[in-house]
Amino acid sequence: MRFTRTIPIASLILSILVLWQPTLADSRSNLPLEREEKIPSVWEKNKCLGGFSSSFSLGGELNNPTTYNLQKLRNLRDTLKKQNPALVTEITVSFQTGSGLQTETYYGVPLWELINNPKAGGGLKPGNSGLNPKNSFLRQYILVEATDCYGAVVAIGEIQPNFEGKTVLVAYAKKGSNGTVVPLINEGFARLVVPGDKAGGRYVSNVRNILILSAPASPLKPKYF
Repeated sequence: MRFTRTIPIASLILSILVLWQPTLADSRSNLPLEREEKIPSVWEKNKCLGGFSSSFSLGGELNNPTTYNLQKLRNLRDTLKKQNPALVTEITVSFQTGSGLQTETYYGVPLWELINNPKAGGGLKPGNSGLNPKNSFLRQYILVEATDCYGAVVAIGEIQPNFEGKTVLVAYAKKGSNGTVVPLINEGFARLVVPGDKAGGRYVSNVRNILILSAPASPLKPKYF
């Protein structure tokens, strides 16, 4: 008899709990709104505001990280020309933009010299060589970032003289319509110039960071056949 009476009592208790759950939900929904305040995300704290760049940082896998402004970049160009009068510091390029084909003559410092010359970056530091250290510098690349977080990458192999040897320029001036050399205005004090590119997507304006990095090790496990 005691066993048969226990079952209806247990069913009654379960029914009361089920009916009580909405009441709990309602009470939680009535909590003060202040408790639902959102914590600012990392993105909100580190927004890229854009605008004119007056300097850029050179760093990453580099012996002499430093910061450049317009005068310091000009001085570096003059120093490099004294070291090697044949050094190319002026290039004329044509590239597609949203408004059509654009042709400009730019003046500046070759990216390879900015990274490797003892008077500048002082050369590459060894990066992530992966499983095979042979020619490990070919795993390295340069990330160029703008003040609005726009970025583009140039591989070290593109500018290394023994490989493609392309003269990518960090420009600080260009030839004006009257033939005189004028400072960059709408592009910040410095912009990246990548000759040979058909489109101007890597012509990063308002440069704020030039970072040397390495590609990560492959996530694939070695297979032997």
